[in-house]
Amino acid sequence: MKMMTKLSLIIGLLLLSTVANTAQNRIEEISENSKKNDYAILEVRLNMEDEFRTLEGRDTQGMSRIALYTGKNKDKELLSKGFLGYNQVVDYMNEMKANGWILDDTYSITGSFLIINHYVFRKKK
Repeated sequence: MKMMTKLSLIIGLLLLSTVANTAQNRIEEISENSKKNDYAILEVRLNMEDEFRTLEGRDTQGMSRIALYTGKNKDKELLSKGFLGYNQVVDYMNEMKANGWILDDTYSITGSFLIINHYVFRKKK
């Protein structure tokens, strides 16, 4: 029984690292195709009940997601489906900074069921 628990833990960690690597590769790819002073929007979309789940998040396939828009990255916008917590958002922001983006502005849109946060980045290099 202990062996099955360890095996499932290892498989879970491998899947999580694969998802993180895919998003990191997308940010790098988008950054390579961007020019100085181009803009990008990192969108964090949460269900209203996720407002109070900012630390642990929610990995269900609901309306929660994190996406990156540049106007040129058609079909590569989605970084993650579900919300694994704000640590994940901070990781994406750090990745943006490491790839030559600076945070220019932030704003929030609140609807009946959704909270949408936009982080507007500008390419500096």
